[in-house]
Amino acid sequence: MSIQETVRSAVSVEERNKKTIRAVFDTFVNRGDFSIVEEIYSPDMVDHQPLPGAPEGLEGVKYTIAGLREGFPDLHVTIEDMSAHGDHVVIHNTWRGTHRGEFLGMPPTDRYIEFQGVVVWRLLDDGLIAERWGIGVESNMLSVLGMRRLAPSSRGAARAAARRTVEPATVLLPLPEGGAARWKDVQAEFSGPRLREYEASRRRAGILQESFALQRLGDRDVLVHRVEARDPAGAAKRLGQSRDAFDVWLREAAAGALGADPWEAFAAGNAGEQEHAWSSVTSELSSAA
Repeated sequence: MSIQETVRSAVSVEERNKKTIRAVFDTFVNRGDFSIVEEIYSPDMVDHQPLPGAPEGLEGVKYTIAGLREGFPDLHVTIEDMSAHGDHVVIHNTWRGTHRGEFLGMPPTDRYIEFQGVVVWRLLDDGLIAERWGIGVESNMLSVLGMRRLAPSSRGAARAAARRTVEPATVLLPLPEGGAARWKDVQAEFSGPRLREYEASRRRAGILQESFALQRLGDRDVLVHRVEARDPAGAAKRLGQSRDAFDVWLREAAAGALGADPWEAFAAGNAGEQEHAWSSVTSELSSAA
């Protein structure tokens, strides 16, 4: 609702903005309804305290909440107090949940957590959310879990801190005859209709970023496979041992296309950093379609 529409309906801008922020928690965070994201967030929304590894914009918003809900399936946030000041809304809230899923590479502990924080939001004239600042939310949560702080006060610093704890690893896999075409079909599946399952799988394993690049070297095709994780070998071992239906499907489909499980080399520690710069999994997969 624009300012003009707000005036005509006798609803103040502050009340409109407060209603939007309530929807963030009531519908998106607590119920996991991701369909509301495009309705209430600006396309170039900036979250100053995302989860490490989150992309820019709306995909980053979804990534952060999906990661939290993956780690804490019963996550629920209660707004204790809310005030609006022009185009800003300030809330004091309480976060509660049970650590039953992988979170930032940390295996489930079944620990119930409860912590509080303050969040400041800025909304645009059209009522869409433009920016978010968490004050004490991330640090309080990590403290309760016994983890050191990974998300400092600015987006740039957050990513820098995350990168300092991340190890990159790369392997080159020679492909059998016809392997490149078969791999493209597998990629199209997990980057399209099964993308949500793929993203959840990487979070469970502790992989923050993954890319695949088909290259022609001499007279044969190779796949350049790169992962970034705090422990690439450990993440690959978790994928290899997982009995999750998607993980089993992807291992089998990849082995059928490539002639080998592409994560086995990482699990065995047969991967090393190379002098290449590869794009993120999102852009890499979209370009391979």
